[in-house]
Amino acid sequence: MKVLQIVGDSKIGGATYLILKWCEFLIERGCEVHVLSTDRETIAELNKIPGVTVIDSIYIPRDIAPAADLRALARLSRFMSEQRYEVVHTHTSTPGFIGRAAAFLTGTPIRLHSAHGWPVSEFSSFAERLLYAPLENLAARMSSRVICVSHAARNQGCRFKLAPANKIVVVSNGIDPSPFITSGSASGEKLRGELGLPPECLLIGSTGRLAPQKAAETLIRSIPHLRTLLMDKPFVVLLAGDGPERADLESLSASLGADDCVRFLGFRRDVPELLSALDIFVTTSLWEGLSISLLEAMAAARPIVATEIEPNAELIEHKVTGLLVPVRSPEDTARAIARFAFDSELTRRCAGAARRRVLEQFTAERMFREQWNLYEELRREVGSYVQRSPFRLPFSRSRKLKFEV
Repeated sequence: MKVLQIVGDSKIGGATYLILKWCEFLIERGCEVHVLSTDRETIAELNKIPGVTVIDSIYIPRDIAPAADLRALARLSRFMSEQRYEVVHTHTSTPGFIGRAAAFLTGTPIRLHSAHGWPVSEFSSFAERLLYAPLENLAARMSSRVICVSHAARNQGCRFKLAPANKIVVVSNGIDPSPFITSGSASGEKLRGELGLPPECLLIGSTGRLAPQKAAETLIRSIPHLRTLLMDKPFVVLLAGDGPERADLESLSASLGADDCVRFLGFRRDVPELLSALDIFVTTSLWEGLSISLLEAMAAARPIVATEIEPNAELIEHKVTGLLVPVRSPEDTARAIARFAFDSELTRRCAGAARRRVLEQFTAERMFREQWNLYEELRREVGSYVQRSPFRLPFSRSRKLKFEV
């Protein structure tokens, strides 16, 4: 099976690591795997995987840029016509649209898209909904299937008419939990020492891109409330990640007089060790597909404070596997953090239940098995003309296609 994965210029993150592991899974099953990426860090990671062919000569912007998008569509269509892929699997919004359009135009038999997060949510403006929803729906109609990474994402896609219901399948995100289980207290103590933080200091932290959807300002704005609620207990907030919001978040921290208890760590590769050092994990996202960082914190058996958005609630049951709080509520976030800080029994119970939930339902092994089964199912559906060669455009009179649009 010859497969092209398209990530475009998307930056490395939780979803990217899943794609890397998925490529390894495909290669182990004898597939010829090509990956289109122009992000330097992603390419460096791809080059570590024996057998992967990296395509870095076609630039697809992460955001809409009409001229660049049209050039990318033309070049990608020519490239696909030459390569004759059996499967094209896209990731992220703009590369997802261009990749599926090119695959449809060149008659690629199987066209898949993983919706790690939709471009439209409850927090989108009217203009964004007006622009993105029709484009996403059109791309879905050019797809064999759209893979949603959570049931919540499926519901969102149907609610905003981002894809026909019969095109959507759910393959929930999963992770390899082993690094987060084996990274024990010794790793956490070592990291604390490197950061110059004493054992009695309460470490509150978050991992993830510093982008608008993550709403990290909510955690920073909770600090004045935490100072009151935690009384004399020393604490530090660690933000591990980078992104376009970093400068604004640093300015906000300074304006609140919180510089002494906020550390911006930047992009980190030692996430298992970082999580083992934390006392409480916090995610204040406004929207998600299904958060990889949240799954990692669950595997690390951290007590978790998460916003009550539907994807988070798919993982976190309030007072069972963590505490759920309203979005954009620094006061509620601070109260939940303080509750964990002073209730060791609740902390122990939620942390253990969170890890068990990941091990039972949200492993990468389960995710990849379900995704592979989908590949095989679609191969059987189109098997009668997968073998035809060379590919021709779907409007060619010499070839009758049954692709559903």
